[in-house]
Amino acid sequence: MRRMKKAGQYLLGIFAALLLCGVFSVNIVKAESQYVYDNASLFSDEEEQDLERSCTEFERNTKLHMVILTERSSGSEDCQAIADDFYDKKYPKEPNGVCFLIDMGQRQIVISTSGIMQYYMSDAEIDDILQAAQGYAKDGDYAGTFAKMITMTQECFDRGVSDADYLITEDGSIIHYRKINSTEALISVIAAAATGILVYFGIWKSYRRKKNRGAKSYADLKRVNIRDRRDALIDRHVSMHKIQKDDGNHGGGVSGGGGGGGSTVHTSSSGNSHGGGSIGF
Repeated sequence: MRRMKKAGQYLLGIFAALLLCGVFSVNIVKAESQYVYDNASLFSDEEEQDLERSCTEFERNTKLHMVILTERSSGSEDCQAIADDFYDKKYPKEPNGVCFLIDMGQRQIVISTSGIMQYYMSDAEIDDILQAAQGYAKDGDYAGTFAKMITMTQECFDRGVSDADYLITEDGSIIHYRKINSTEALISVIAAAATGILVYFGIWKSYRRKKNRGAKSYADLKRVNIRDRRDALIDRHVSMHKIQKDDGNHGGGVSGGGGGGGSTVHTSSSGNSHGGGSIGF
C-alpha cells in the first residue's frame, strides 16, 4: 500500500514538473514571436493584434524579420541608433530584417534595415515609404502608419534584388549585389567534386608508391638537402570607386515600379551594418 502511495506521489510530481515545463515553453515561444513593442501606448488592443498578424505574415512569406517599436520619449538619443540597436538586441544572430520606429518625443518615423534587407530597400524606396507614412502619423493614425509601411515593404520584397542593387558604405565604397544563378551553382558543385576526386586519387597513389626505407635513412643527416625558398609578392590590385554626388533624381523606388538602387549604410553601436532613414511628422 505504501509503495502504491509513493508511486502515485512520484507520478504526480513528474506530471507537475512536465506541466511547469510546458508553461515555461509556451511563455518562451510567445516572447520570441512578439513583433510589436508599443512602449508609447499608441495602439488599441485590436490594432496591436492586427499589426502582430501582419508582421507574422510578412516573416512567414519572406523568411525575413520585421519588428515594430514605439517610444514615448527618448531624450536626445539619435532615433536611427535606437532602431538599429533594438533590432540588434532582438535578433543578434539573425541580421536579415527591418525595424520600424515611431518616437513621440522627437516626432520621428524611422526605418532600420539589416542584412539582405539593405539590398531590398534602396534609399529611394525608403524615402517613398517614409513620405507615405508621414501623412498617417500627422493625422494621429499610428497603426495606419505602420500598416502602410508594412505593405510598401512587402512591395520592395516582391520587386526582388538584382545586380543593379548596391550598398554605399560610410567611406563611399560601393558593394554590388551578386546573385549566383543555377548554372553557376551547378558548375561550382561539379568543380568541387572533381577537385575532391583528384586530391583523393593523388594521395592514394602517393601512398601506393611509398616504400619503407627504414628509420636509418631518415636519420642520415648527410642526405639532408636544405633549400632557400622565398615567397615574393608578384602583384596586388585593389579596385574601389566613389559614388557620384546625389542629384536628387532617385530611381528604383516603390512608386517608380522599377528595380535597383543604392542603399546608404552605416555601422551601429554593436558593429552591425544598417541602412534606413527617418522623417519628422
